[in-house]
Amino acid sequence: MKRNTFCKSLNWLAVVLTAFSTFSCTEDTATIGAEIMPSQDNISASQATYRVLSRSVKIDSVLANTNECYLGSVIDPETRARTTCDFLAQFHVMDSYLFPKEEVMLKDENGNIVADSCDIRIYFDEYYGDSLATMKLLVQELDTNRVMEEMRLYYSNLSPDDYVSPTSDVQKSLTYTVSDLTREDGGNSSTYYRSVVVRLPASYGTFILNKYYEHPEYFKNSYHFIHHVCPGFYFKTSGGVGSMLKVHVSALNVYFRYQGKTAAGNDTIMNGMQRMAATAEVIQNTRVENVLPAEMLDSDNGYTYVKTPTGIFTELTLPMDEIVGGEHYSDSINCASMSLRRYNNAENTAYSLQAPPSLLLVRSSELFTFFERERLSNSKDSYISTFNETYGAYTFENISALIALLRTERNQGAGVLDSDSEAVRVAKWRKWEAEHPDWNKVMLVPVTTTYSTSTNSYGYSTKTLLGVKNEMGLYSAKLEGGSSGFDIEVIYSRFSK
Repeated sequence: MKRNTFCKSLNWLAVVLTAFSTFSCTEDTATIGAEIMPSQDNISASQATYRVLSRSVKIDSVLANTNECYLGSVIDPETRARTTCDFLAQFHVMDSYLFPKEEVMLKDENGNIVADSCDIRIYFDEYYGDSLATMKLLVQELDTNRVMEEMRLYYSNLSPDDYVSPTSDVQKSLTYTVSDLTREDGGNSSTYYRSVVVRLPASYGTFILNKYYEHPEYFKNSYHFIHHVCPGFYFKTSGGVGSMLKVHVSALNVYFRYQGKTAAGNDTIMNGMQRMAATAEVIQNTRVENVLPAEMLDSDNGYTYVKTPTGIFTELTLPMDEIVGGEHYSDSINCASMSLRRYNNAENTAYSLQAPPSLLLVRSSELFTFFERERLSNSKDSYISTFNETYGAYTFENISALIALLRTERNQGAGVLDSDSEAVRVAKWRKWEAEHPDWNKVMLVPVTTTYSTSTNSYGYSTKTLLGVKNEMGLYSAKLEGGSSGFDIEVIYSRFSK
């Protein structure tokens, strides 16, 4: 594994500075540096390598604030971990939502407005697993008295029973296979999405139509629609194993007929359809259940895992005593870099899971609040590394700012003084650490990132990070470390008299 270029540059710079401090120059400008720094000061650089221990940590849930939902159940052929996903979704209506005028709607023999049919379509563009696997799906209506509210945070282990209506008879059971979801229209268009079609009773569509004409105010926005008409549905994986759908969008469709005019002005019966979609304006929540083999979490393993959705993260314990203690207590840290190699899958099959595209390094104590507060990585106490396909590794090029933050936090918290001896410092550290056991622990979390790209007048592009969310897709990676550890490389500099 190559050392990262940034740290090499810092090391080279330190050597150059040392050289300039020890050799003279006959040019007039040679005295500039001496006027700034005392002539007797020399800058020396050094490098050290330490071992970082890590462990696999089971994570029961993560903040599920993503617009992508997952549906199905699969077994990872490499680890034999089983992941099952289902989701709850609300439906959005456009402001000032309109059906045709009541007097033109087609009615039954009793003069009542009726719908022709009603369905929910679960559109997806990607799937994992066997397209022939038979999967079972149960769709249940949610409860208007127990609505998922916008201002709350919902995690991937929420209990659907808290939101499913105990009295509604609007539910549907069905089976599907990916291979049976043939294209009904759209041909070979790149924008076409396959769908699972859930056919609801026509009476449910009739209920929605009549609610509109009785209470049009319920359709003015999504809030009123969700609280008074349709609170959403729970899409439960009730059986089967072998495939997982990445849901692009779900849509509730009501089909009806009404009286209209042809282009020639003649009376005719028109077919109508109104669609309410699960979009970013309303809540969607993926529920995740993982069954993990015990050996994946064995603390004696010489490796760790990161697995999504939720599942397993990797926790690192930074060796702060070695990095900033002893002879290095007063040193400046120019660079601290580390790379974690991914072990290749032993089971190289068509269904092998890929490594997560990005990992977030964040303090263990901020694992959940980082996402709840919608923070971005700042290269001070949080960092993002993208998986390098060439080297098969995640590299964090320079976490020296985090090391400095931890050093200051411990020294101030423990009341360490500059005049303290090493023995006194250590005694103070140990007392403070006993009350703050996670102070030097950081977590590696698979994430999905959103960037914007801007180009200046010279043609140079700049990427700006806009969002960091928990990765909810299917990924898994076995990383070096565990009880064997892996290396962190530190480059120091110091002024010596």
